[in-house]
Amino acid sequence: MIPAMGRTDPGVRPIVCYTHWTPPEGPALLEPFCSLVRQPPDLILTSDEIAEMARDAFALCFSIRDRVTRSLLEQCPKLRVVSSFGRGTDNVDVDAATEMGIWVATVDTAMTEPVADMTWALLLSAARRVVPGDLSVRIGKFDGWQARPALMGSNVYGKTLGIVGLGQVGRAVARRASGFCMQVLYWQPHRLALAEEAAAGAVWVERAELLVRADFVCLCSPLTRETYHQIGAAELARLKPGAILVNTARGSEVDESAVARALVQGHLGGYATDVYEMEDALPAGAPERTQPTAVPAALLEQVDRTVFAPHSSTAIAETRSLIARTQVQAVLDVLQGRRPSSATNNPSRPRR
Repeated sequence: MIPAMGRTDPGVRPIVCYTHWTPPEGPALLEPFCSLVRQPPDLILTSDEIAEMARDAFALCFSIRDRVTRSLLEQCPKLRVVSSFGRGTDNVDVDAATEMGIWVATVDTAMTEPVADMTWALLLSAARRVVPGDLSVRIGKFDGWQARPALMGSNVYGKTLGIVGLGQVGRAVARRASGFCMQVLYWQPHRLALAEEAAAGAVWVERAELLVRADFVCLCSPLTRETYHQIGAAELARLKPGAILVNTARGSEVDESAVARALVQGHLGGYATDVYEMEDALPAGAPERTQPTAVPAALLEQVDRTVFAPHSSTAIAETRSLIARTQVQAVLDVLQGRRPSSATNNPSRPRR
């Protein structure tokens, strides 16, 4: 069925602008009804360049590398929906979009299980020292089984897992912990109902208690001014000696320089991450500072106690295809006069 385009001129095809490469399954759903504007695959646009491209656009499909600012939105008077190729809204001025009647959509649900899988891949790799073990074999240090191995790992089975943020990803991580007979603790500002906690197999504790008790701490929370650098020197010092920190949330939820120091000091047992501070914009209200442009050298030097993935939690062909289609569905919903099923805001007067 051809989407009903509300009050737009029926003789004009709505313009949908892509700032990023996307699997073809997404644009294919739009092509019968819209005019698509796309950029070269590796081109990273500034906010002003995106605004120029999307000045007459009905919809903007953007990625986590883009910054959808108030200024950008103000320059796009025809914009009705901005739809992300990622989860989280830390790179979007949601308040401004809501004021202007613009829908903001993300693809959280499509990413839940792959991100939870990656969280566990990182946790297990850090616990069992998989990366340095692989390197030792490759460079010829391994000559057979050893009674006293150089790389001693940590048990996972029966240990305590602490999850910061029990949203969709946090609950998926908790479900996987049941196979390892782990005790699962969680903290977030608003405690879940007891029935939801029971379904997740998780027990709410204060954050300070979680840090002290957990053998593994997984960050699964959105990046906000409250969660910016929520793991810094003070929090790392509270962890039990040898604890392992896993981050598949946002890089800036962790003070990477403080993590490097904790690893050098030997208090932190390991750090495994798929996300980095250099990727993020400072969330509104966070302390002013210069965001790093690279992973700190001091952290990269901790080869034996770190696992780094290149922000690839969803780097699976079928997952990226689902993300592309979910991103586009938000545009189709608005074309048909509906609230996007993946909307993260609720404008009182959506643009018409």
